[in-house]
Amino acid sequence: MRTRSLLQPRVGAVLALVDPALGGQVESVHDFRVAARSLRAALRTLTRRPDRPLVKKTRLALRRAIRALADVRDRDVGRSLILKIRASSETATALKRRIRGLSESDRRLALARSEDCWPRDLDRLLGRLVDRREPALRVIIRRARAEAWRQRRQALDLIQSLGRRYDPEQLHELRIRVRRLRYALEILAEVDSGANPRLVLLKPIQSALGNAQDRIVLSRWLSVHAARFRGTDAALASALRRESAHFGRMSRESQAGFLKLRAKGILERLALHVDPFNAAAKAVRSPRPDPHRSKARIHSKRAIRRARPRT
Repeated sequence: MRTRSLLQPRVGAVLALVDPALGGQVESVHDFRVAARSLRAALRTLTRRPDRPLVKKTRLALRRAIRALADVRDRDVGRSLILKIRASSETATALKRRIRGLSESDRRLALARSEDCWPRDLDRLLGRLVDRREPALRVIIRRARAEAWRQRRQALDLIQSLGRRYDPEQLHELRIRVRRLRYALEILAEVDSGANPRLVLLKPIQSALGNAQDRIVLSRWLSVHAARFRGTDAALASALRRESAHFGRMSRESQAGFLKLRAKGILERLALHVDPFNAAAKAVRSPRPDPHRSKARIHSKRAIRRARPRT
C-alpha cells in the first residue's frame, strides 16, 4: 500500500530548477541535469504504465532538455579545470587568461542555443504526470530491482569488453550504465535501508569515470580551438595544443585510477538477487478452462445418463 509519492518530489525538483538553469546559474545547470536524468530513469519504475504516450513524451522532452544544457555544463567543468592550469611565466598567464575567455565565450553561445532548442511543453507534461496514480510499492520494488540488475549486467559486460584498454566512448557508455544503476538503487533506498551501502560502493567508480570523461571532453575542445587559431595566432594555438595533450594524459590517468578500483568485483558484490531475463523465475499459471468445452462436456454427460436403460 502506498503511503507517499516517490515520483512527485522528483518532478518538483526538475520544475524548480528550470528557470535558474536557463538563467545560466552554474550550480543550477548541473543540478537540473542530475534531477532530470534521475526523473527520466525513474519514469521506467514509478509510473503505472511506462509505455503510455504521456510517459514516452515526457522522457523525450527531458532528454532534449538535458542535451540542451550539455555544452553549457561542459564549459563549466572545463573552466574549473582550466583555472587549475599552472602558469610558469607572465606570457603563460596571459595565454591562460585567453583560454579561459574562449571557454566563457563558448558558454554564452551554448546558453543562447539551449533556449532555442528547449522543449516548450516540458512544464505541461510534468504537470500532467503528477496527476497520475503511481503503482503499488511492491511493483516499484520489483521494477527497481530488475532495472538495477539489468544496468549492472550491462556494466559488467562493458568492463569485460574493455579490459585494460583506454576507449573514451566505451568508458562514457560504462559511466552511463553505472549512473543508471545508481538511480535504480536510489529508488530502492527510499523504501529499503539496505540499498544505502550499495550506493556508497558506486560513488568512487562513478567519480573516476566522470573524471576521465571531463578531461577528454576538455582535451577535444582545446584541440578544436588549436586548429582554429593555427594560421592566425601561433602562440595561442601552441598553448591550446599543449593543454589538450595535458588533459588527454590526465584522462588516461583517471582511467588508470578506475582500473585500481576493481569495479567488476564491486559490482558483482552488490547482490541484487534479481534476474529479469530468467523466465524460469516467473510462476507458470495453469490455462483457464474453456467455458464452451465445459458446457459441451456437461451436455455429453447428460446425454449419456439419458441413454442408459432404466432398471
